Amino acid sequence: MGKEADYKPFKGGVNRIFAGDKVMWIVIIILLVYSLFVVYSTTAYDDATNANQELIRQILFICIGMTGFYVAQITPIRWYRRLNVPFFLLAMSLTLVMIATHDKEGAARGLQIVRGLYIQPFEMLKFATVINLAAQLSIRQKKMDKLRIMPSFRAEDWRERKSEQVEILTTQTLPLLLPIAICCATTVKFSNSTTLIIATSCLAMMYLSRINKRDLAKIVLVGVLMGGCVVGAYGVKNGRLGTLQGRVSSWVPDVVTKSVKVGEQDGKEYYLRHKDKDGRDKEHDQTVYAKMSVASGGILGKGPGHSTNRYLAEADKDMAYAFLIEEYGLIFGGLVMLFAYLLMFYRSLEIFHKCGTAFPGLLVLGIGTVIVLQAFLHMLVSVSLFPLTGQQLPIVSKGGTSLVITLTMLGVLMGVSARAEEEEAERQRRRAERTAEQK
Repeated sequence: MGKEADYKPFKGGVNRIFAGDKVMWIVIIILLVYSLFVVYSTTAYDDATNANQELIRQILFICIGMTGFYVAQITPIRWYRRLNVPFFLLAMSLTLVMIATHDKEGAARGLQIVRGLYIQPFEMLKFATVINLAAQLSIRQKKMDKLRIMPSFRAEDWRERKSEQVEILTTQTLPLLLPIAICCATTVKFSNSTTLIIATSCLAMMYLSRINKRDLAKIVLVGVLMGGCVVGAYGVKNGRLGTLQGRVSSWVPDVVTKSVKVGEQDGKEYYLRHKDKDGRDKEHDQTVYAKMSVASGGILGKGPGHSTNRYLAEADKDMAYAFLIEEYGLIFGGLVMLFAYLLMFYRSLEIFHKCGTAFPGLLVLGIGTVIVLQAFLHMLVSVSLFPLTGQQLPIVSKGGTSLVITLTMLGVLMGVSARAEEEEAERQRRRAERTAEQK
């Protein structure tokens, strides 16, 4: 592996500002435009909310996020390796403070910094975990083919070669896996889906870094067993199993037809909830209302600002994809979003393969996987192919810590892409010079 190169920021004007993979730039811009559509449309019909104010707020978060994007883009890659441990400790500390200071019903979702200002430190924790794992994997790349990451599970191996097994455990297993285990054990307290995203992204990074397949299978087995024990113990202690059962119970194909009917109001078709024998609405569940939005959107949708499903809670956050399909239809809402995130993941893989060194490549892979996996979980929930998770649609959902951190991560990715392009251009220039000299 070669030396991690840096490049001079802003040299070349507009081309430098929009440095990096051009296809990825197009995807990012499309998603940012859709985020403005979502925020404005979801508030435009709500008399209690100033739509223009919410739109300005979203633009402000985009500006903050793009500032983080450009700072991350021009930051030398070596600094991410040097600061990965302090950043991980900071993100973990803020997440633990969030959990410790949470005194309301339900899972913790934000940490109040000052009055009216909340951050989501677990978004930072996802980023920090990816950086830490990329750093640990990169220093092992030269000997990864022969390296043992997990000690033996057999008792006789420990009896006969105890020192060897202890060395594997202390020099390989714990440095690689302990930060991930701590991160997942922390996030499972308030978001199983966040834990799933982190664990799956880390497995993808380990798989593509050429970890021994037998060791990878051991890691999966241990992770599943420990995860099941932690979720079960925490769920029983805190009553979260009821929440999980309620979310899974709504994940059935005929729940909409059992709980809603079509009505008319002001000349428009609306979905209305059935009443039970006591006159109360049935099925107060986001998944039901997401299905209603998707079903009524059709191929081309109802048009911007013309959604009629007033029951869809968190339409600008947790259910943004369902809302997009209702207003913009399957083609301009559903398929455009699906294709955009697929393209983002594909371009991340392309950048990964172009990297000349291990750390930037693994960092790009982790960032792309975290963002796209979160997007797909969000979309699967909206179309009732996965139980409710509460994950936002990256970049598109209403702004906040998630939008700022996501854009900052993409800034790192695009910085790596710009460096890879410059290295390739330099190699081509040298080849051309050698060819000219030979002639």
